[in-house]
Amino acid sequence: MHMNSWLLKLLALLMAFGLAAAACGNDDDGGVATAPDEPAPAEPAEDGGDSPAPAGDDAPPPADDGDDEDGAPAPAGDENIAPAPQDEMMDNCEATVAGTEITMGMFSETAGLDPTVSSGSGTTGMIELASMFDVLAIYDQVNKEYVPHLAESFSANDDLTQWRLTLRPGITFPDGTPLDTSVVQYTMERFLREGGRNQGRAYVAWIEEYEIIDDLNMVFHLDRPWGTFPYALSDETGMVVNPTVVEAIGDEEFNLNPVDAGLGPYNIARYAPGEEIVVTAKDDYWGGPVCVETIRFIRIPGSPGTYEAYQNDEIQVAFLREPRIIAEARANGDDTNGHVFLQNAGGVVFINNGVRGSTPPTTDVRLREAVALAVDPRVMDERANEGTGQPGSSLLSPNSIYWDDELFAPVEPNIERARELVQEVKDETGWDGSIRLACHNAPSRIDWAIAAEALLEAAGFEVEVDNDGTVLDLIGTVLVNADFDLACWGFNVSDETPFIPVLQFRSDAGNNRIGYADPNMDAALDKLQVATDNDEIQAALAEIWVVWRQSWPSAIYETIEEFFIWKPEVGGIVGTQASALLFHDAYIEQG
Repeated sequence: MHMNSWLLKLLALLMAFGLAAAACGNDDDGGVATAPDEPAPAEPAEDGGDSPAPAGDDAPPPADDGDDEDGAPAPAGDENIAPAPQDEMMDNCEATVAGTEITMGMFSETAGLDPTVSSGSGTTGMIELASMFDVLAIYDQVNKEYVPHLAESFSANDDLTQWRLTLRPGITFPDGTPLDTSVVQYTMERFLREGGRNQGRAYVAWIEEYEIIDDLNMVFHLDRPWGTFPYALSDETGMVVNPTVVEAIGDEEFNLNPVDAGLGPYNIARYAPGEEIVVTAKDDYWGGPVCVETIRFIRIPGSPGTYEAYQNDEIQVAFLREPRIIAEARANGDDTNGHVFLQNAGGVVFINNGVRGSTPPTTDVRLREAVALAVDPRVMDERANEGTGQPGSSLLSPNSIYWDDELFAPVEPNIERARELVQEVKDETGWDGSIRLACHNAPSRIDWAIAAEALLEAAGFEVEVDNDGTVLDLIGTVLVNADFDLACWGFNVSDETPFIPVLQFRSDAGNNRIGYADPNMDAALDKLQVATDNDEIQAALAEIWVVWRQSWPSAIYETIEEFFIWKPEVGGIVGTQASALLFHDAYIEQG
Protein backbone atom coordinates (compact mmCIF):
# COMPACT_ATOMS: atom_id res chain seq x y z
CA MET A 1 0.00 0.00 0.00
CA HIS A 2 1.48 3.36 -0.97
CA MET A 3 1.03 6.80 0.54
CA ASN A 4 -0.91 9.14 -1.68
CA SER A 5 -0.04 12.71 -2.51
CA TRP A 6 -1.87 14.17 0.53
CA LEU A 7 0.31 12.31 2.96
CA LEU A 8 3.49 12.91 1.00
CA LYS A 9 2.79 16.64 0.98
CA LEU A 10 2.14 16.59 4.70
CA LEU A 11 5.40 14.78 5.42
CA ALA A 12 7.23 17.26 3.24
CA LEU A 13 5.69 20.11 5.18
CA LEU A 14 6.76 18.56 8.46
CA MET A 15 10.30 18.34 7.23
CA ALA A 16 10.20 21.89 5.93
CA PHE A 17 9.24 23.15 9.34
CA GLY A 18 12.31 21.57 10.79
CA LEU A 19 10.79 18.64 12.61
CA ALA A 20 13.12 16.33 10.79
CA ALA A 21 16.08 18.32 12.05
CA ALA A 22 15.75 16.89 15.51
CA ALA A 23 18.53 14.34 15.64
CA CYS A 24 17.60 10.90 16.77
CA GLY A 25 18.70 10.46 20.32
CA ASN A 26 18.88 14.18 21.02
CA ASP A 27 18.71 14.39 24.80
CA ASP A 28 16.10 17.10 24.59
CA ASP A 29 13.60 14.76 23.04
CA GLY A 30 11.51 12.54 25.18
CA GLY A 31 8.58 10.35 25.80
CA VAL A 32 6.61 9.61 28.92
CA ALA A 33 4.34 7.33 30.91
CA THR A 34 2.99 10.34 32.51
CA ALA A 35 2.89 12.87 29.80
CA PRO A 36 2.45 16.42 28.72
CA ASP A 37 -0.82 17.28 27.09
CA GLU A 38 -0.14 14.42 24.84
CA PRO A 39 1.49 11.07 25.38
CA ALA A 40 4.30 10.33 27.72
CA PRO A 41 7.61 12.08 27.05
CA ALA A 42 11.17 11.17 27.91
CA GLU A 43 12.83 12.29 31.04
CA PRO A 44 16.14 14.03 31.59
CA ALA A 45 19.24 12.00 32.19
CA GLU A 46 19.40 12.97 35.84
CA ASP A 47 15.75 12.34 36.34
CA GLY A 48 15.45 8.61 36.21
CA GLY A 49 12.14 6.89 36.47
CA ASP A 50 8.84 6.55 34.83
CA SER A 51 7.52 9.34 32.77
CA PRO A 52 4.35 11.37 32.80
CA ALA A 53 2.24 11.79 29.76
CA PRO A 54 1.71 15.26 28.45
CA ALA A 55 -1.93 16.02 28.73
CA GLY A 56 -3.67 16.67 25.53
CA ASP A 57 -5.77 15.01 22.96
CA ASP A 58 -8.14 13.60 25.47
CA ALA A 59 -11.21 11.52 24.96
CA PRO A 60 -14.85 10.67 25.63
CA PRO A 61 -16.11 7.73 27.60
CA PRO A 62 -14.12 4.59 26.98
CA ALA A 63 -15.37 1.97 24.63
CA ASP A 64 -16.41 -1.35 26.08
CA ASP A 65 -13.07 -3.01 25.47
CA GLY A 66 -12.71 -4.77 28.75
CA ASP A 67 -10.76 -2.03 30.53
CA ASP A 68 -13.53 -1.71 33.08
CA GLU A 69 -13.74 -5.41 33.80
CA ASP A 70 -12.94 -6.64 37.23
CA GLY A 71 -9.29 -7.54 37.21
CA ALA A 72 -5.91 -6.57 38.54
CA PRO A 73 -2.26 -6.79 37.68
CA ALA A 74 -0.94 -10.33 37.79
CA PRO A 75 -1.03 -11.52 41.37
CA ALA A 76 2.39 -12.34 42.70
CA GLY A 77 2.96 -15.78 44.09
CA ASP A 78 4.99 -18.92 44.00
CA GLU A 79 3.54 -20.59 40.95
CA ASN A 80 4.92 -20.10 37.48
CA ILE A 81 2.68 -18.41 34.98
CA ALA A 82 2.15 -20.55 31.92
CA PRO A 83 3.48 -19.21 28.63
CA ALA A 84 0.99 -17.46 26.40
CA PRO A 85 -0.19 -19.70 23.57
CA GLN A 86 1.01 -18.73 20.11
CA ASP A 87 -1.75 -17.73 17.72
CA GLU A 88 -1.89 -19.77 14.55
CA MET A 89 -1.13 -17.79 11.45
CA MET A 90 -3.76 -17.46 8.79
CA ASP A 91 -3.41 -19.70 5.75
CA ASN A 92 -3.15 -16.64 3.52
CA CYS A 93 -0.22 -15.13 5.44
CA GLU A 94 2.26 -14.11 2.73
CA ALA A 95 4.90 -12.09 4.46
CA THR A 96 7.19 -12.09 1.43
CA VAL A 97 4.64 -10.71 -1.02
CA ALA A 98 5.26 -7.06 -1.88
CA GLY A 99 2.50 -4.72 -0.80
CA THR A 100 1.61 -6.23 2.59
CA GLU A 101 2.06 -2.98 4.44
CA ILE A 102 0.51 -1.13 7.37
CA THR A 103 0.93 2.59 7.93
CA MET A 104 0.16 3.79 11.45
CA GLY A 105 -0.52 7.38 12.46
CA MET A 106 1.26 7.94 15.80
CA PHE A 107 0.51 10.37 18.58
CA SER A 108 4.04 11.74 18.98
CA GLU A 109 7.63 10.89 18.21
CA THR A 110 10.09 8.74 20.08
CA ALA A 111 13.34 10.35 21.22
CA GLY A 112 15.32 7.56 19.60
CA LEU A 113 15.46 3.85 18.85
CA ASP A 114 17.39 2.88 21.98
CA PRO A 115 14.88 1.71 24.62
CA THR A 116 16.87 3.51 27.33
CA VAL A 117 16.53 6.83 25.50
CA SER A 118 12.86 6.68 24.57
CA SER A 119 10.75 7.78 27.50
CA GLY A 120 8.29 5.04 26.91
CA SER A 121 4.64 4.10 26.58
CA GLY A 122 2.71 3.74 23.36
CA THR A 123 2.44 7.49 23.07
CA THR A 124 6.17 8.02 22.60
CA GLY A 125 8.00 5.07 21.15
CA MET A 126 7.06 1.81 22.81
CA ILE A 127 5.02 0.54 19.85
CA GLU A 128 7.80 1.13 17.35
CA LEU A 129 10.48 -0.26 19.67
CA ALA A 130 8.49 -3.38 20.58
CA SER A 131 8.23 -4.25 16.89
CA MET A 132 12.03 -4.38 16.74
CA PHE A 133 13.06 -5.63 20.18
CA ASP A 134 10.07 -7.65 21.48
CA VAL A 135 9.42 -8.02 25.24
CA LEU A 136 10.00 -10.64 27.90
CA ALA A 137 6.34 -10.49 29.01
CA ILE A 138 2.98 -9.16 27.81
CA TYR A 139 0.07 -7.76 29.77
CA ASP A 140 -2.95 -9.83 28.72
CA GLN A 141 -5.80 -7.32 28.41
CA VAL A 142 -8.44 -10.06 28.32
CA ASN A 143 -7.44 -12.00 31.42
CA LYS A 144 -5.92 -8.97 33.20
CA GLU A 145 -2.58 -10.59 33.96
CA TYR A 146 1.03 -10.65 32.83
CA VAL A 147 2.02 -13.63 30.70
CA PRO A 148 5.47 -14.71 29.41
CA HIS A 149 6.55 -13.97 25.87
CA LEU A 150 10.32 -14.15 25.34
CA ALA A 151 10.28 -15.52 28.85
CA GLU A 152 8.98 -19.02 29.45
CA SER A 153 7.85 -18.35 33.03
CA PHE A 154 8.33 -16.10 36.05
CA SER A 155 7.42 -16.40 39.72
CA ALA A 156 7.97 -14.67 43.06
CA ASN A 157 8.94 -15.71 46.56
CA ASP A 158 6.52 -15.17 49.45
CA ASP A 159 7.68 -11.66 50.40
CA LEU A 160 7.88 -10.45 46.77
CA THR A 161 11.57 -9.51 47.00
CA GLN A 162 12.84 -12.25 44.67
CA TRP A 163 11.54 -12.98 41.19
CA ARG A 164 12.74 -15.98 39.20
CA LEU A 165 12.79 -15.72 35.40
CA THR A 166 13.12 -18.62 32.96
CA LEU A 167 13.78 -17.83 29.29
CA ARG A 168 12.51 -19.74 26.28
CA PRO A 169 15.31 -21.95 24.94
CA GLY A 170 16.76 -21.72 21.44
CA ILE A 171 16.09 -18.02 20.69
CA THR A 172 18.92 -16.16 18.97
CA PHE A 173 19.51 -12.68 17.59
CA PRO A 174 19.97 -12.39 13.81
CA ASP A 175 23.77 -12.60 14.16
CA GLY A 176 23.52 -15.83 16.16
CA THR A 177 24.03 -14.31 19.62
CA PRO A 178 21.82 -16.36 21.97
CA LEU A 179 19.16 -14.94 24.26
CA ASP A 180 20.46 -15.85 27.71
CA THR A 181 20.37 -14.50 31.24
CA SER A 182 23.58 -12.47 30.81
CA VAL A 183 21.90 -10.59 27.95
CA VAL A 184 18.89 -9.81 30.17
CA GLN A 185 21.20 -8.45 32.86
CA TYR A 186 23.14 -6.41 30.30
CA THR A 187 19.89 -4.97 28.94
CA MET A 188 18.54 -3.87 32.31
CA GLU A 189 21.79 -2.43 33.60
CA ARG A 190 21.98 -0.16 30.53
CA PHE A 191 18.99 1.76 31.90
CA LEU A 192 21.15 3.06 34.75
CA ARG A 193 23.90 4.43 32.55
CA GLU A 194 24.47 8.14 32.12
CA GLY A 195 22.13 9.58 29.51
CA GLY A 196 19.36 7.06 30.07
CA ARG A 197 15.95 8.69 30.17
CA ASN A 198 13.43 5.92 30.22
CA GLN A 199 11.13 5.50 33.19
CA GLY A 200 12.78 2.12 33.76
CA ARG A 201 15.66 3.87 35.52
CA ALA A 202 13.53 4.14 38.63
CA TYR A 203 12.64 0.50 39.10
CA VAL A 204 15.72 -1.15 37.61
CA ALA A 205 17.56 0.62 40.44
CA TRP A 206 15.59 -1.60 42.87
CA ILE A 207 17.40 -4.69 41.60
CA GLU A 208 20.16 -5.31 44.15
CA GLU A 209 21.50 -8.48 42.56
CA TYR A 210 21.13 -10.47 39.36
CA GLU A 211 21.62 -14.08 40.43
CA ILE A 212 22.52 -16.03 37.29
CA ILE A 213 21.65 -19.70 37.80
CA ASP A 214 22.39 -20.82 34.25
CA ASP A 215 21.88 -19.58 30.69
CA LEU A 216 18.08 -19.71 30.94
CA ASN A 217 17.36 -19.16 34.65
CA MET A 218 18.01 -16.18 36.88
CA VAL A 219 16.68 -14.55 40.05
CA PHE A 220 16.18 -10.81 40.50
CA HIS A 221 16.85 -9.83 44.12
CA LEU A 222 15.01 -6.56 44.84
CA ASP A 223 15.74 -4.07 47.61
CA ARG A 224 12.00 -3.85 48.34
CA PRO A 225 8.88 -5.96 47.77
CA TRP A 226 7.16 -5.44 44.43
CA GLY A 227 3.93 -7.26 43.67
CA THR A 228 3.80 -6.41 39.97
CA PHE A 229 7.46 -6.84 39.01
CA PRO A 230 6.43 -8.46 35.69
CA TYR A 231 5.66 -4.91 34.55
CA ALA A 232 9.43 -4.46 34.24
CA LEU A 233 9.51 -7.48 31.92
CA SER A 234 6.78 -6.05 29.68
CA ASP A 235 8.05 -2.45 29.54
CA GLU A 236 11.10 -1.11 27.69
CA THR A 237 13.25 -2.74 30.37
CA GLY A 238 11.97 -6.05 29.02
CA MET A 239 13.11 -5.24 25.46
CA VAL A 240 16.25 -7.35 25.29
CA VAL A 241 19.06 -5.87 23.20
CA ASN A 242 21.96 -7.63 21.49
CA PRO A 243 25.15 -6.68 23.38
CA THR A 244 27.30 -7.74 20.43
CA VAL A 245 25.65 -5.11 18.21
CA VAL A 246 25.61 -2.38 20.86
CA GLU A 247 29.29 -2.80 21.67
CA ALA A 248 30.27 -2.98 18.00
CA ILE A 249 28.52 0.21 16.84
CA GLY A 250 28.32 2.25 20.08
CA ASP A 251 25.38 3.87 21.82
CA GLU A 252 25.00 6.80 19.42
CA GLU A 253 24.71 4.68 16.28
CA PHE A 254 22.60 2.11 18.13
CA ASN A 255 20.08 4.83 18.93
CA LEU A 256 19.84 5.70 15.23
CA ASN A 257 20.14 2.37 13.44
CA PRO A 258 19.83 -0.74 15.65
CA VAL A 259 19.90 -3.27 12.79
CA ASP A 260 19.89 -6.87 14.07
CA ALA A 261 19.91 -5.62 17.65
CA GLY A 262 16.53 -6.97 18.71
CA LEU A 263 14.47 -10.14 18.89
CA GLY A 264 11.25 -8.59 17.59
CA PRO A 265 9.41 -9.56 14.40
CA TYR A 266 10.81 -6.56 12.52
CA ASN A 267 14.14 -4.94 11.72
CA ILE A 268 14.72 -1.22 11.29
CA ALA A 269 14.74 -0.17 7.63
CA ARG A 270 14.53 3.62 7.90
CA TYR A 271 14.57 6.14 10.73
CA ALA A 272 13.91 9.73 9.69
CA PRO A 273 13.17 11.81 12.82
CA GLY A 274 10.19 14.06 12.23
CA GLU A 275 9.12 12.01 9.24
CA GLU A 276 8.82 8.25 9.71
CA ILE A 277 10.10 5.00 11.14
CA VAL A 278 9.94 2.04 8.75
CA VAL A 279 10.43 -1.57 9.84
CA THR A 280 10.48 -4.70 7.68
CA ALA A 281 9.60 -8.27 8.62
CA LYS A 282 12.19 -10.86 9.56
CA ASP A 283 11.99 -14.21 7.84
CA ASP A 284 13.26 -16.06 10.92
CA TYR A 285 11.25 -14.54 13.79
CA TRP A 286 11.31 -16.92 16.76
CA GLY A 287 7.52 -16.66 17.19
CA GLY A 288 6.64 -17.85 13.68
CA PRO A 289 5.78 -16.26 10.32
CA VAL A 290 5.42 -12.48 10.21
CA CYS A 291 2.42 -11.74 8.00
CA VAL A 292 2.80 -7.99 7.38
CA GLU A 293 5.93 -7.26 5.40
CA THR A 294 6.33 -3.56 6.24
CA ILE A 295 5.08 -1.23 8.95
CA ARG A 296 5.45 2.50 8.54
CA PHE A 297 5.04 4.67 11.65
CA ILE A 298 4.36 8.34 10.92
CA ARG A 299 3.18 11.27 13.00
CA ILE A 300 0.48 13.54 11.60
CA PRO A 301 0.16 16.50 14.01
CA GLY A 302 -3.08 16.27 15.96
CA SER A 303 -5.91 13.77 15.97
CA PRO A 304 -8.00 15.64 13.32
CA GLY A 305 -5.36 15.14 10.64
CA THR A 306 -4.70 11.58 11.76
CA TYR A 307 -8.37 10.66 11.56
CA GLU A 308 -8.75 12.35 8.19
CA ALA A 309 -5.85 10.26 6.87
CA TYR A 310 -7.55 7.16 8.28
CA GLN A 311 -10.86 8.02 6.59
CA ASN A 312 -9.01 8.58 3.30
CA ASP A 313 -7.34 5.14 3.59
CA GLU A 314 -3.90 6.75 3.78
CA ILE A 315 -3.22 4.98 7.05
CA GLN A 316 -4.63 1.69 8.32
CA VAL A 317 -4.03 2.18 12.07
CA ALA A 318 -4.66 5.44 13.93
CA PHE A 319 -3.80 6.64 17.43
CA LEU A 320 -6.38 9.22 18.51
CA ARG A 321 -6.29 11.16 21.80
CA GLU A 322 -8.62 14.14 21.30
CA PRO A 323 -12.15 13.61 22.68
CA ARG A 324 -13.88 15.47 19.87
CA ILE A 325 -12.25 13.27 17.23
CA ILE A 326 -12.83 10.08 19.20
CA ALA A 327 -16.50 11.01 19.51
CA GLU A 328 -16.63 11.54 15.74
CA ALA A 329 -14.94 8.19 15.08
CA ARG A 330 -17.45 6.45 17.33
CA ALA A 331 -20.36 8.17 15.63
CA ASN A 332 -19.01 6.95 12.29
CA GLY A 333 -18.75 3.37 13.55
CA ASP A 334 -14.96 3.33 13.32
CA ASP A 335 -14.53 1.95 16.84
CA THR A 336 -15.53 -1.62 16.01
CA ASN A 337 -11.95 -2.71 15.32
CA GLY A 338 -9.42 -1.37 17.79
CA HIS A 339 -8.54 -0.89 21.44
CA VAL A 340 -9.03 1.75 24.12
CA PHE A 341 -6.64 2.42 26.98
CA LEU A 342 -8.27 4.37 29.81
CA GLN A 343 -5.89 6.76 31.55
CA ASN A 344 -7.10 7.97 34.94
CA ALA A 345 -5.70 11.42 35.74
CA GLY A 346 -4.70 11.65 32.10
CA GLY A 347 -5.24 15.42 32.15
CA VAL A 348 -3.56 17.43 34.90
CA VAL A 349 -2.12 20.83 35.58
CA PHE A 350 1.42 19.70 36.37
CA ILE A 351 2.77 21.84 39.24
CA ASN A 352 6.42 22.51 40.03
CA ASN A 353 6.79 21.82 43.76
CA GLY A 354 10.49 22.77 43.71
CA VAL A 355 12.10 20.26 41.37
CA ARG A 356 15.92 20.25 41.32
CA GLY A 357 16.12 22.98 43.92
CA SER A 358 14.02 25.48 41.96
CA THR A 359 11.94 28.03 43.88
CA PRO A 360 8.77 28.78 41.87
CA PRO A 361 5.86 30.39 43.74
CA THR A 362 4.13 26.99 43.66
CA THR A 363 6.49 25.65 46.33
CA ASP A 364 3.83 27.16 48.61
CA VAL A 365 1.18 24.47 49.16
CA ARG A 366 -1.53 27.16 49.37
CA LEU A 367 -0.96 28.12 45.75
CA ARG A 368 -1.06 24.49 44.64
CA GLU A 369 -4.40 24.12 46.39
CA ALA A 370 -5.58 27.36 44.77
CA VAL A 371 -4.76 25.96 41.32
CA ALA A 372 -6.69 22.77 42.10
CA LEU A 373 -9.72 24.70 43.31
CA ALA A 374 -9.67 27.17 40.41
CA VAL A 375 -9.41 24.69 37.52
CA ASP A 376 -13.00 23.62 36.91
CA PRO A 377 -12.98 20.34 34.93
CA ARG A 378 -16.32 20.98 33.23
CA VAL A 379 -15.29 24.43 32.05
CA MET A 380 -12.03 22.98 30.72
CA ASP A 381 -13.90 20.20 28.93
CA GLU A 382 -16.39 22.55 27.30
CA ARG A 383 -13.66 24.84 26.06
CA ALA A 384 -11.07 22.27 24.95
CA ASN A 385 -13.27 19.32 23.99
CA GLU A 386 -16.70 20.83 23.25
CA GLY A 387 -18.05 18.75 26.13
CA THR A 388 -17.00 15.40 24.65
CA GLY A 389 -14.34 14.50 27.22
CA GLN A 390 -14.41 12.88 30.65
CA PRO A 391 -13.98 15.79 33.07
CA GLY A 392 -13.15 14.88 36.65
CA SER A 393 -10.92 16.01 39.49
CA SER A 394 -10.31 12.68 41.23
CA LEU A 395 -7.33 10.37 40.98
CA LEU A 396 -9.61 7.74 39.41
CA SER A 397 -12.43 7.75 36.91
CA PRO A 398 -15.82 6.18 37.69
CA ASN A 399 -14.92 3.77 34.87
CA SER A 400 -11.92 2.44 36.79
CA ILE A 401 -12.17 -1.04 38.30
CA TYR A 402 -10.98 0.53 41.57
CA TRP A 403 -13.59 3.30 41.70
CA ASP A 404 -15.60 3.97 44.85
CA ASP A 405 -17.78 7.08 45.24
CA GLU A 406 -16.72 7.70 48.82
CA LEU A 407 -13.06 6.74 48.62
CA PHE A 408 -12.34 8.88 45.56
CA ALA A 409 -14.63 11.88 45.99
CA PRO A 410 -13.60 14.57 43.49
CA VAL A 411 -12.27 18.01 44.37
CA GLU A 412 -15.09 20.54 44.13
CA PRO A 413 -14.15 23.76 42.29
CA ASN A 414 -14.18 26.76 44.64
CA ILE A 415 -13.02 29.96 42.99
CA GLU A 416 -13.73 32.05 46.10
CA ARG A 417 -11.47 29.91 48.28
CA ALA A 418 -8.82 29.85 45.55
CA ARG A 419 -8.89 33.67 45.46
CA GLU A 420 -8.49 33.84 49.25
CA LEU A 421 -5.45 31.56 49.17
CA VAL A 422 -3.77 33.52 46.38
CA GLN A 423 -4.36 36.81 48.19
CA GLU A 424 -3.03 35.35 51.44
CA VAL A 425 0.26 34.44 49.77
CA LYS A 426 0.48 37.86 48.10
CA ASP A 427 -0.03 39.65 51.40
CA GLU A 428 2.52 37.55 53.27
CA THR A 429 5.30 37.39 50.69
CA GLY A 430 4.90 40.36 48.37
CA TRP A 431 4.57 38.01 45.38
CA ASP A 432 2.74 39.78 42.54
CA GLY A 433 0.66 36.79 41.40
CA SER A 434 2.65 36.06 38.23
CA ILE A 435 2.88 32.42 37.18
CA ARG A 436 3.99 30.63 33.99
CA LEU A 437 1.87 28.03 32.20
CA ALA A 438 3.57 25.82 29.59
CA CYS A 439 1.65 23.76 27.03
CA HIS A 440 2.00 22.90 23.33
CA ASN A 441 0.44 23.82 20.03
CA ALA A 442 -2.07 21.04 19.30
CA PRO A 443 -5.40 22.76 18.57
CA SER A 444 -7.16 21.29 21.59
CA ARG A 445 -4.28 22.41 23.83
CA ILE A 446 -4.47 25.98 22.58
CA ASP A 447 -8.13 26.02 23.65
CA TRP A 448 -7.13 24.31 26.89
CA ALA A 449 -4.57 27.00 27.68
CA ILE A 450 -7.14 29.76 27.06
CA ALA A 451 -9.56 28.14 29.49
CA ALA A 452 -6.89 27.48 32.13
CA GLU A 453 -5.58 31.04 31.88
CA ALA A 454 -9.07 32.50 32.38
CA LEU A 455 -9.84 30.31 35.41
CA LEU A 456 -6.50 30.98 37.08
CA GLU A 457 -6.72 34.71 36.51
CA ALA A 458 -10.20 34.69 38.06
CA ALA A 459 -8.48 33.34 41.18
CA GLY A 460 -5.96 36.19 41.22
CA PHE A 461 -3.02 34.72 39.30
CA GLU A 462 -1.31 36.70 36.54
CA VAL A 463 -0.71 34.00 33.93
CA GLU A 464 1.97 33.96 31.24
CA VAL A 465 1.15 31.23 28.69
CA ASP A 466 3.67 29.54 26.41
CA ASN A 467 2.14 27.05 23.94
CA ASP A 468 4.02 27.88 20.76
CA GLY A 469 6.06 24.68 20.64
CA THR A 470 5.42 21.01 19.95
CA VAL A 471 4.95 18.19 22.43
CA LEU A 472 8.68 17.50 22.29
CA ASP A 473 9.37 21.16 23.05
CA LEU A 474 7.12 20.88 26.10
CA ILE A 475 8.93 17.73 27.18
CA GLY A 476 12.22 19.61 26.95
CA THR A 477 10.86 22.49 29.01
CA VAL A 478 9.45 20.27 31.74
CA LEU A 479 11.54 17.11 31.90
CA VAL A 480 14.90 18.24 30.59
CA ASN A 481 15.14 21.84 31.78
CA ALA A 482 12.61 21.82 34.65
CA ASP A 483 11.84 25.40 33.65
CA PHE A 484 8.13 25.71 34.42
CA ASP A 485 5.62 26.67 37.12
CA LEU A 486 2.57 24.94 35.63
CA ALA A 487 2.26 22.69 32.58
CA CYS A 488 -0.41 20.74 30.72
CA TRP A 489 0.42 17.15 31.45
CA GLY A 490 -1.03 13.80 32.47
CA PHE A 491 -0.21 11.05 34.97
CA ASN A 492 -1.95 8.25 33.04
CA VAL A 493 -2.85 6.02 35.98
CA SER A 494 -4.00 2.87 34.19
CA ASP A 495 -5.89 0.06 35.86
CA GLU A 496 -3.23 -2.36 34.59
CA THR A 497 -0.32 -0.71 36.36
CA PRO A 498 -1.50 2.03 38.74
CA PHE A 499 1.71 1.93 40.75
CA ILE A 500 4.07 2.97 37.96
CA PRO A 501 2.67 6.46 37.20
CA VAL A 502 2.26 7.42 40.88
CA LEU A 503 5.74 6.16 41.69
CA GLN A 504 7.01 9.60 40.73
CA PHE A 505 5.44 11.03 43.90
CA ARG A 506 7.92 9.20 46.12
CA SER A 507 10.29 11.68 47.71
CA ASP A 508 13.27 9.56 46.58
CA ALA A 509 11.95 8.53 43.15
CA GLY A 510 14.41 8.86 40.31
CA ASN A 511 11.59 10.16 38.14
CA ASN A 512 10.18 12.72 40.58
CA ARG A 513 9.64 15.45 38.01
CA ILE A 514 8.00 18.05 40.21
CA GLY A 515 10.10 17.95 43.39
CA TYR A 516 7.19 16.74 45.51
CA ALA A 517 7.97 15.11 48.87
CA ASP A 518 5.67 13.95 51.67
CA PRO A 519 6.42 11.08 54.09
CA ASN A 520 2.72 10.19 54.23
CA MET A 521 2.70 9.75 50.46
CA ASP A 522 5.80 7.57 50.69
CA ALA A 523 4.02 5.32 53.20
CA ALA A 524 0.93 5.04 51.00
CA LEU A 525 3.06 4.22 47.95
CA ASP A 526 4.84 1.50 49.92
CA LYS A 527 1.45 -0.17 50.43
CA LEU A 528 0.57 0.11 46.74
CA GLN A 529 3.91 -1.36 45.77
CA VAL A 530 3.25 -4.64 47.58
CA ALA A 531 -0.46 -4.87 46.68
CA THR A 532 -1.36 -7.98 44.68
CA ASP A 533 -5.17 -7.97 44.45
CA ASN A 534 -7.94 -5.48 43.73
CA ASP A 535 -8.86 -4.81 47.35
CA GLU A 536 -5.28 -4.07 48.39
CA ILE A 537 -4.72 -1.86 45.36
CA GLN A 538 -7.93 0.07 45.95
CA ALA A 539 -7.12 0.64 49.64
CA ALA A 540 -3.63 1.93 48.83
CA LEU A 541 -4.93 4.23 46.07
CA ALA A 542 -7.54 5.60 48.48
CA GLU A 543 -4.82 6.42 51.00
CA ILE A 544 -2.81 8.15 48.27
CA TRP A 545 -5.87 10.25 47.44
CA VAL A 546 -6.25 11.33 51.08
CA VAL A 547 -2.63 12.51 51.19
CA TRP A 548 -3.03 14.16 47.79
CA ARG A 549 -5.85 16.37 49.08
CA GLN A 550 -3.65 17.53 51.95
CA SER A 551 -0.49 18.29 49.99
CA TRP A 552 -1.76 19.06 46.45
CA PRO A 553 1.12 17.86 44.25
CA SER A 554 -0.81 18.82 41.07
CA ALA A 555 -4.37 19.48 39.86
CA ILE A 556 -6.39 16.79 38.06
CA TYR A 557 -9.12 17.83 35.64
CA GLU A 558 -9.73 14.92 33.24
CA THR A 559 -9.59 11.21 32.44
CA ILE A 560 -8.12 10.46 29.02
CA GLU A 561 -8.78 7.78 26.46
CA GLU A 562 -5.94 6.65 24.25
CA PHE A 563 -7.93 5.33 21.35
CA PHE A 564 -6.54 3.02 18.66
CA ILE A 565 -8.55 2.06 15.60
CA TRP A 566 -7.59 -0.08 12.63
CA LYS A 567 -9.20 -1.03 9.35
CA PRO A 568 -11.52 -4.06 9.16
CA GLU A 569 -9.03 -5.97 7.01
CA VAL A 570 -6.32 -5.61 9.68
CA GLY A 571 -6.26 -8.26 12.39
CA GLY A 572 -4.03 -9.84 15.02
CA ILE A 573 -2.84 -6.62 16.68
CA VAL A 574 -2.37 -7.15 20.42
CA GLY A 575 -2.87 -4.44 23.07
CA THR A 576 -0.55 -4.71 26.08
CA GLN A 577 0.16 -2.25 28.91
CA ALA A 578 1.14 1.44 28.74
CA SER A 579 -1.00 2.11 25.65
CA ALA A 580 1.23 -0.08 23.50
CA LEU A 581 0.36 -2.34 20.58
CA LEU A 582 2.23 -5.44 19.44
CA PHE A 583 2.35 -6.45 15.76
CA HIS A 584 3.96 -9.90 15.91
CA ASP A 585 0.66 -11.62 15.01
CA ALA A 586 -0.76 -8.87 12.79
CA TYR A 587 -2.11 -9.73 9.36
CA ILE A 588 -4.06 -8.23 6.48
CA GLU A 589 -6.96 -10.27 5.15
CA GLN A 590 -6.52 -10.96 1.49
CA GLY A 591 -9.10 -10.03 -1.09
